[in-house]
Amino acid sequence: MKINHQKSTIALFIGIVLVAVGIAFAQTSVKETTTTTTSGGTISEFGTDTIVVRSESSPEPLRYSYSKTTNYVDESGMPVSVETIKSGLPVTVHYTKVADQLVASKVIVRKAVSASPVVQGKITTTTSAGTVSEFGPDTIMVRSTNSPDPIRYSYSKTTTYVDENGNPVSVETVKSGLPVTVHYTKVGDTMVASKIIVRKTSATPVPVIEEKRTTTTTTTTTNDND
Repeated sequence: MKINHQKSTIALFIGIVLVAVGIAFAQTSVKETTTTTTSGGTISEFGTDTIVVRSESSPEPLRYSYSKTTNYVDESGMPVSVETIKSGLPVTVHYTKVADQLVASKVIVRKAVSASPVVQGKITTTTSAGTVSEFGPDTIMVRSTNSPDPIRYSYSKTTTYVDENGNPVSVETVKSGLPVTVHYTKVGDTMVASKIIVRKTSATPVPVIEEKRTTTTTTTTTNDND
């Protein structure tokens, strides 16, 4: 009886050890390492299950797949609607690489930054004064004492018209004979008026009265008999 009891105890111990080793082995074999990578750029295409992002660091756009579990948030972490995702938006994509596929887990939609206009060369604003000789639908001719011929300026809806104090005036008040100062920039061979200052006309000149003097000669005849 003693021998059978010892055998049972040994068998039970061996069984427990084998189960423990099996559990440990199973846990070790299931363990995986998942790496999440972040990439930024601008959306060039947003399809039904893929998002294509172009970045400065890559010559070719990167293609990511996404699903219903992909999260879309703004820079503060607040959720955004997937309907707002479109081409041209700057984004940061959190993704994992599964075989040869990049799977997006989170897409951060960043604020679009207005691009600064590219200025070719230096823009110089010049001022010229004179008198309006012609005011057409898109041009104004100004005659000045510095030029033998009137100078032609083009103007548009962005051209402003003000008086000498800087107060806006109606474009309808601009007409031939008015003294003006034109602020303009030269674009190619065209002078483009950005601001036209309408100056006050000089006071009506006092008429010159020609003074005429009339000399009257009186002849007196003397009688010798007196």
